[in-house]
Amino acid sequence: MLVSLLLATMAWAQMDQMAAESRRAKEMMAAGRFAEAVPIYEKLLQAMPSNAGLRLNLAMALHLSGNDQRAIPEFEAVLKQQPQALPALMLLSASYMRTGAPAKAAPLLEKALVQIPNDVEARSMLIDALLMLERESAAIPHLRKMTELQPQNPRVWYGLGRSYEAVSQGAFESLERQGPDSPWWLFLAGEARLKLGRNTAALTLFRAALEKQPSMRGAHARIAEVYRNTKHPDWAAIEEEREKKISAPPCTAATAECQFVQGRYQQALTLALQHKTGPALYWQCRSANELARQAFTRLAQLPPSAESHQVMAELYRNQGRHADAINEWKAALTLAPGDLHLREELATSVYLSKDYVEAATMAEILLVDDPKSPELQFILGDSLVNQQQLEKAIDPLKKAVALRPDYAAAHAVLGRVLLQTGQAEQSVAHLKAGLSEDTDGSLHFQLSRAYQAIGKPELAAEMLAAYQKIRKEAAGEDVSITPPQM
Repeated sequence: MLVSLLLATMAWAQMDQMAAESRRAKEMMAAGRFAEAVPIYEKLLQAMPSNAGLRLNLAMALHLSGNDQRAIPEFEAVLKQQPQALPALMLLSASYMRTGAPAKAAPLLEKALVQIPNDVEARSMLIDALLMLERESAAIPHLRKMTELQPQNPRVWYGLGRSYEAVSQGAFESLERQGPDSPWWLFLAGEARLKLGRNTAALTLFRAALEKQPSMRGAHARIAEVYRNTKHPDWAAIEEEREKKISAPPCTAATAECQFVQGRYQQALTLALQHKTGPALYWQCRSANELARQAFTRLAQLPPSAESHQVMAELYRNQGRHADAINEWKAALTLAPGDLHLREELATSVYLSKDYVEAATMAEILLVDDPKSPELQFILGDSLVNQQQLEKAIDPLKKAVALRPDYAAAHAVLGRVLLQTGQAEQSVAHLKAGLSEDTDGSLHFQLSRAYQAIGKPELAAEMLAAYQKIRKEAAGEDVSITPPQM
């Protein structure tokens, strides 16, 4: 009996000591002294290794002290014991996000949202994870829910608009891969040219679409818009009458087209996303575009924000109004000073405005904070090229293509610089990699010179012939706006 009593007394003393240590660790956590709490929880866990609560506390202390690599296996161990433990789901997701693993965070956050559907932090984190994974279509329902939870948050509306734009662009690219000669792609390509003010190219594309599908709704209306843009109201009236004669879809069943015609763009997109046919991709593109426009319109109705200025800056940039874009980026930065993304966008617009001295200066400063940005390396390199500092431009241009091997524009500039500095053999690979950027044939001409310099006359002749063909086609383009076809 005396031995049993002694053992019990020792056990109670040990438990008292552990309880005191646990209280001390909790006090440290409450005081924000997370790193100091870690060894205490580790010691307690050695004594009670199956205690999920202690393991969760250790994981939290590690996470909050910035030690995510050690926190992650502890959180994972907690979830093996308690799969629905909300703190573990949330904080493990945060650790995954901080260590660059959004694919692991997303399913955990989806699981957490089943328990807390109106939690802004969890849904915001899930949106960030999905956007990092370029899963914009999956992010859209969560962004729409966020517009209900935070209707005055400009970041939500901006994110929603950009996500719809990404879905639209993805549909357009899929349609192009299926075949750029389909009436669906021709119409959308015509709309893109029309927005850029390229009326002649738009007219050609809309007419090509009508040749393949004479009953295509909207094509005559877009041609009428081209005519009004080019001061031909009489021709526009003819096309508008032709548009009126095209019958509306029967709409005996719910289709993407019928939903779109009735202004139900979200329903149209949902239906269109169920298929990958040409018409389905066409309605995906158009519906997502309309939804993006609605989101940006809502953003514009909110008080001025960095996001609203960003939308305007991007719009001006697409229109080639770079001075206006610069002013909008600067206005955005007054509301979000120090934002690295906005600073980089400002540098891009300065570069596009052809202020190469300022662009190079800005790029050099920004590369201190973001040395792995291929875009900044390209801006620096090409700005130096335009200042005739060719030797100095080579290093940033090489870094740009190393960071992003498919960067055609950077390859094109680097190839030209290497050729001009007597490095013809090294220039060939870069000139070839940049050929997709050759809109006027000049890159083919440079590649011809490079082949000639390294003793490959047959390849040089081939590239020269390609250059001459591109120039001939460009010279033969019809640049006039012609009247309606009979």
